[in-house]
Amino acid sequence: MSADEQEFWKAREGLAYMHDYARAIRVAPWSLLSCVLARVSTAAPTNIVIPPLTGDRSASLNFDVGVVGNPGSGKGIAEAASRTLIPDLRNAVVTQPASGEGLAAMFATRIQIPEDEGGSKGETRISCIASRALLSIPEIGTLGGASKRQGSTIIPALCSAWSGESLGAFNKAEANRLTIPEHAYRLSLIVGIQPAASSSIFDAIDVGLPQRFLWTSTLDVNAPTTPTALPTRRFPFDTGKLPADPTMVTMSAIYESGTIRGSLNYKLMRMSFPQIAFNEADAQRLNVLHGGSLAPLDSHLIQLKAKVAALLALMDGARLDVDEEDWQLADTIMQRSCEVRDQCLDAMHAARQDQKAEYIADDNAAHEKAETKKLESAKKSTLSQLERHDPQREGIKGYDISRMLGRNGKYAYTAIEELFTESKLDRLMDGGNTASSTWAITC
Repeated sequence: MSADEQEFWKAREGLAYMHDYARAIRVAPWSLLSCVLARVSTAAPTNIVIPPLTGDRSASLNFDVGVVGNPGSGKGIAEAASRTLIPDLRNAVVTQPASGEGLAAMFATRIQIPEDEGGSKGETRISCIASRALLSIPEIGTLGGASKRQGSTIIPALCSAWSGESLGAFNKAEANRLTIPEHAYRLSLIVGIQPAASSSIFDAIDVGLPQRFLWTSTLDVNAPTTPTALPTRRFPFDTGKLPADPTMVTMSAIYESGTIRGSLNYKLMRMSFPQIAFNEADAQRLNVLHGGSLAPLDSHLIQLKAKVAALLALMDGARLDVDEEDWQLADTIMQRSCEVRDQCLDAMHAARQDQKAEYIADDNAAHEKAETKKLESAKKSTLSQLERHDPQREGIKGYDISRMLGRNGKYAYTAIEELFTESKLDRLMDGGNTASSTWAITC
């Protein structure tokens, strides 16, 4: 482990605890940290947001994690360990996504408006049933399968959710007409990713899906030979220390009105950030405005770093003020994330090349087998035609035999040569080549 890495894990009590706990239960510390951050995000109140580091839009704390590893490498163990450290998600829905429309249905439903409240028969209104959810997908193939269904909107819906934008859409059937306003829900995602199958994410680079993930690996190459002892102290984070949630009555009123704006007793709480964060975000934005290049996979790097820094602050005493240390720690996490992301991308490309090579090899083998079968068929046809048209063995020119074979004619000369080598044909007259020579069946 590098000196910088050692300093990172010693920087705070919570980080040191996670490192020691991970080593004790044989889990990669980085993967445990990433899953813990996702759970902190899930538990955070819906109205806590990140201020605009550039532009004028607040950013959401909604958070996506990709745990990279081959089958049996410990993707599920890392998530299970994070549940042990943070068991309370404040009544969050924990499930797998089925569709883009299904995301909105996790948070709201339609209920009958009572007549004593002025409702007519069949009239309904939107009601909040949950304000937060954690999507847990053990294998990326599940997400890939859902995204490939005809008309699927799951990928763009997940991208919108990460940004805290509104969910749902107008539907012809009123029962399915659910719209969740921006910054009025909390949604985080933990996905297990096998590198060879990661195309489900990387193929969505144009809509910004892989850019939104914090990438982490199940590997811990510095793990000691003997597991360390479990920490005797408690994990220094309690979701009960986070600010209180808006009431369900308030949430239902917001969902029904379709906006957080107005006198609905719902106020956004903007976390504060150090000047270094604004400077870094502004420098990147200015570079883009001046025509500078930004790697496609890095297009949301600053926003993701801001989320990580904010979650580190919340995890450190439920602070709403992000300090310079939070920003620096987030930078270390982001460097690690980019390394894992790029390694996963390389592994996916290698797997694709291997698959393509195997396909080409199989295709070539099949082609060779087909050619062999056609040649054998031409040899049989050659003997059959000579038996039929040259019973006295007077001989037939090679080019005439070729015409007799019809669609197998292009194999005629090779067939004749092989039959001659096998002593099944005699050359009665040498014309200088196979086509001009005269051939007959051997006595």
